Amino acid sequence: MREVQQERAIATRQHLIVSAAAVFDAEGFVGASLGKIVKEAGTTRGALHFHFPAKESLAIAVLREHNDRMTAVVERITQGEGSALEQIVDISRTTARMIDKDIVVRAGTRLLMELTYTGDLPLAYRMWIDACEDKVRKAIEDGDIVPAVSPEAVAYLVISSLAGVEMVSSVVSGRDDLDRRVEEMWEILLLGLVPADRKWKVAGLLASGAREET
Repeated sequence: MREVQQERAIATRQHLIVSAAAVFDAEGFVGASLGKIVKEAGTTRGALHFHFPAKESLAIAVLREHNDRMTAVVERITQGEGSALEQIVDISRTTARMIDKDIVVRAGTRLLMELTYTGDLPLAYRMWIDACEDKVRKAIEDGDIVPAVSPEAVAYLVISSLAGVEMVSSVVSGRDDLDRRVEEMWEILLLGLVPADRKWKVAGLLASGAREET
């Protein structure tokens, strides 16, 4: 019986997180209210407060879930096949798709931009930058990125560019052009980062992105 109750509690908590994500995505942190989240979840304030005492705790839970999902993506891709450069590009493409399709990832991305953080909060940007920096170092060793650049600076630029592309695409087109804008971002970045004798890889990477769009 206790196991059944625990499973129900876990399922209820997850449902509340997804419902809160839908409201945060639509309204932002300031515009979201516990009343709207209760209505979205189809539950009561008492049930909500049992799991989450305040809107801030719900936002943190959405961010943690967002972080867990994106960490899983980074780990899956970096542990798979493909060169370090290919993995960097693949992570950004997969992130863009998840922002477009996954309500928790999309809400978490919005909260990351809206909230001011103190204490031990799940800062996904730091995780993405660190993972990207490791791959940039490996790509330089592989000869796929010019050695003159700073791996830290490249990683910061890639993640910042992706975040900016997502934000502008969301405002301008409701993310309808997000995939195309990510590919344009990579065309510009790759032409500057890849050595002259490896430019043939740029065409291959961009072609693979074009195939995924269709």
